[in-house]
Amino acid sequence: MSYQSFIRTKPLLLLMAIAVAFTSCLKEPDFNNNPPDTDMGRAKIEITDGPIDNPNVSGVYVTVADIKINGESWAGFKGKATFDLMALQHGETKLLGDGQLEVGTYDNIELVLHTDTDADGDSPGCYIKDAQGVKHALAGANEMTIKVKGVMATATGQTTESVIDFDLRRAIVFESGSTTDFEFVTETELENAVRLVEKNTTGNITGNITDGVSGSDKIIVYAYDKGDFGIDEKFPQGPSQIMFKNAVTSAVVNADGDFNLAFLESGNYELHFISYQENDEEQLMAHGELQLNILGSVTIDLLGIKVDASDTVDVDLKVTGLQFF
Repeated sequence: MSYQSFIRTKPLLLLMAIAVAFTSCLKEPDFNNNPPDTDMGRAKIEITDGPIDNPNVSGVYVTVADIKINGESWAGFKGKATFDLMALQHGETKLLGDGQLEVGTYDNIELVLHTDTDADGDSPGCYIKDAQGVKHALAGANEMTIKVKGVMATATGQTTESVIDFDLRRAIVFESGSTTDFEFVTETELENAVRLVEKNTTGNITGNITDGVSGSDKIIVYAYDKGDFGIDEKFPQGPSQIMFKNAVTSAVVNADGDFNLAFLESGNYELHFISYQENDEEQLMAHGELQLNILGSVTIDLLGIKVDASDTVDVDLKVTGLQFF
């Protein structure tokens, strides 16, 4: 190569080097091997739900428009999303957001919902779908913010995986005087119906029920912190008249008798299995509490089950009777 040729080529090589360096700066940071900043971690937030006490409901759709952490929109949330919460039971989840977050402990996490329009711009944004496929808009403001109960902590170069448990049973009720139209519960009640837990601090309680006695149309199992189940839990409470108001979470027992109480933080729990029957208006009504025998050689007290992180407690049960309310 001649000297003049080298002179002409040198600026081109310099520009190429700058372009490569700039592209490298845009690469997604490798949180596992090369954390970009000692003050940054990574957070993944998923969502799950508990059952709704209505046999005529086939889907509950919500539109999440934003996730705010300490009052600021989180960049890990990629945009407006609509999904069916009823499809997210028995430990199933959907990813809400994944991205960087400053190292620290966060107890101010908010979900912003759009009730007016969904992710495609169609109306409504939050709605119930009945067994006939008809949409029933959930009454509420165009945009509503739910403060989620719970704490999430991030660490340098590590990923914190958390789950938001949206308990439909405590979040949505019939509008006053209606058996077809629905609304969100009051703001305070709604905050108590939505909790956040870190996945690595949780375990599960699973099991199976054999029932040839109760004649239940549906069985729902409620998990309470040990000692928190009182007589008032069997009756409607609060402005929205919610039964089993203080349960940590709940799960439907499926047609095969299986159940899964997922994402329970380490601790001691008591389980209560409630029999429901449909009335003439196709509403599920709590009928009574099941009386149960524990099968197998494992000794378990349903009023004091210890759950450890990343552990699953399994219990097989047989219905022996029904204590009516």
